[in-house]
Amino acid sequence: MGTYRMGDDPKTSVVDSWLRSHDHPNLYLVGSGTFPTVGTANPTLTLSALALRTADRIVEVLPSFE
Repeated sequence: MGTYRMGDDPKTSVVDSWLRSHDHPNLYLVGSGTFPTVGTANPTLTLSALALRTADRIVEVLPSFE
């Protein structure tokens, strides 16, 4: 946890708010690394919400193959 930062500025963060890498546009880092610190509560629900949100975004931005 806390190994890569989420933010809008590529100079101070690794991923954007969709957990997409600033340096590699096809790389999504979905995990607890975006958490700034380790808390005392179980992060499972937050991680699940971030993963589902990111999955929805990937579906939105992928070209349609119909």
